[in-house]
Amino acid sequence: MKNKQKKRQKDILFILISSFIVVVAWIIFNIFHIMATSTIDENIQLQLTPISGTFDQKTIQGLKSRENINPLFQQQTNASQSALPTPPAAIVTIPPIGAPTPTGVGETSLSPSPSLSETPSTAPSLSPAPTINGTINKQGQ
Repeated sequence: MKNKQKKRQKDILFILISSFIVVVAWIIFNIFHIMATSTIDENIQLQLTPISGTFDQKTIQGLKSRENINPLFQQQTNASQSALPTPPAAIVTIPPIGAPTPTGVGETSLSPSPSLSETPSTAPSLSPAPTINGTINKQGQ
């Protein structure tokens, strides 16, 4: 019985000593790693000077008293009398190449001939982007 107890005590002592050695080695290697990798250059050390706690109170009050401007994301539609409506775009129809076009009795021409139509178009017309005081808004509004 005493023999079993003595063997158990030796096993526990071996585990404790082994764990202690591993923990001490781990701490030593971590300290070495930190010392080797976290060095700061002298140039950076000079730039890391602390900020003084005094600020110009007059400038801070000036910033606080500024008018807060909220942007409008809607286009205002103020009709002016000088604005002219966009004229309708002329429609130019070009028949496909090789399509017969009537040029005379019994004749067929292979060259396309453009014809202009006077009917107004419902297609959107291209107009310049809206401006505010002659300058184009960054958002296209």
